[in-house]
Amino acid sequence: MLRLKSALIIGLLSALSLTACSEAGDAVKDTADKAKETAAETTEKVTDTATETAEKAKDTVSDTVNKGADLVALKDNVSTMKDGVTSTLDAAKSGDFDTAKTEFAKVQDAWPALKDSIKPDSAQSIQDGIETVKASLGEGEPNKDKVVGELTNLLKSVTGIKLG
Repeated sequence: MLRLKSALIIGLLSALSLTACSEAGDAVKDTADKAKETAAETTEKVTDTATETAEKAKDTVSDTVNKGADLVALKDNVSTMKDGVTSTLDAAKSGDFDTAKTEFAKVQDAWPALKDSIKPDSAQSIQDGIETVKASLGEGEPNKDKVVGELTNLLKSVTGIKLG
């Protein structure tokens, strides 16, 4: 009987040990599953954040490239205006008003592309200068000194453009 009791006690202790091990195994499995879920969630959040940051960087680079292209176009327009006024001034100084009118037409053609890109005070100064020179060149026999003075003032306005 003692052996039977001993065997039962050993069997009971073994069953309790196995139950405890099984419960510990289940706890470890649950903890591992939770860790796996947390890792997946964290990976997803990091991926989303990285994607969002990359998209913002791409947008910033794209905006910078576009602004650079706009700046180059603006510089070209200013150069065209300056060259046109200079050519008109040279023709007026020599008394060749037919050439001056032709060159000034180029200035007038270049002006609309530029005027919205510069500060209003610069734009107004140039607009006024263009109107004044246009009126003077439109006279039957333009006054050379008057036209040269107006073109000189217009050239100063174009050279002193303030970007908007």
